[in-house]
Amino acid sequence: MEIFSGIHWLPIRTRTLPPHRATNTYLLLSDCTILAIDAIQSEEPELKRYFSELGLDSISMAAITHPHQDHYRGLDTLLDQFGGEIITHSLARNRLEEVFTDRTFGQEINGGEVLQIGKFQVSILHTPGHSPHHICLYLEEEKVLFSGDTILGWGTSIIAPPEGDMIAYMKTLLDLFEIEVDVICPGHGPLIKERAAEKIQWYYAHRLMRERKVLDALKAGPLTPSEIAEKIYNEEDFKMHGRDLLPRAVYSVMAHIQKLEKEGLVTILDGSDSSKYFLT
Repeated sequence: MEIFSGIHWLPIRTRTLPPHRATNTYLLLSDCTILAIDAIQSEEPELKRYFSELGLDSISMAAITHPHQDHYRGLDTLLDQFGGEIITHSLARNRLEEVFTDRTFGQEINGGEVLQIGKFQVSILHTPGHSPHHICLYLEEEKVLFSGDTILGWGTSIIAPPEGDMIAYMKTLLDLFEIEVDVICPGHGPLIKERAAEKIQWYYAHRLMRERKVLDALKAGPLTPSEIAEKIYNEEDFKMHGRDLLPRAVYSVMAHIQKLEKEGLVTILDGSDSSKYFLT
């Protein structure tokens, strides 16, 4: 569907983490130039049908926000038909060149670049945290942020070491405070069209809350990440993320612990086979 003039949104069912079941593909169309963001192809050729309905026969650029498969799965088959060069962060490029062996990659992207897509000026933001290779795309004039997995339409983004880095993620959220955002177009879930800036602030406050809970749990004595997760995740979390949340929650707890270790607040218990941590 067209959500703004020249900006289209198509959720495509794919294998991704609960509670989401689809990845959002976005198209920016202007002056015969087409930028596809996280364009994926499922078993049902939804995106190809949508291209046909719009009378589109080519892709100019295909941006991949980060190299997790639910953000590029099936893109090869789309490029077979519609062409186009791949745009992604330079840190992700080596990995993706092994996947897209016969594809053309566009200019090197490190953050700070501006792509001209017809009337749209698309700023590239390097937003590590969920992935070190993550980029967001931002339309300054329209105040629209394509957030990938940095901000989701429902729930919170998983920060899973070793690729996930909580210190980098918290800095990314602080950096996003500095831009004007009226609408967030996330990688999964519904659009955030009201109080978008407050959503970013809520994400930051949520991480601080979770960090405090980790520290509070460790006041009782040394614990493993799994034991901490069992203590600090509650019924509200299960309703938001599903009953199978705990295995994923352990990754986020570990990301918080790694941050707290670097800050000198938490230490691993020497000689512990179960990787228990305690307050420094």
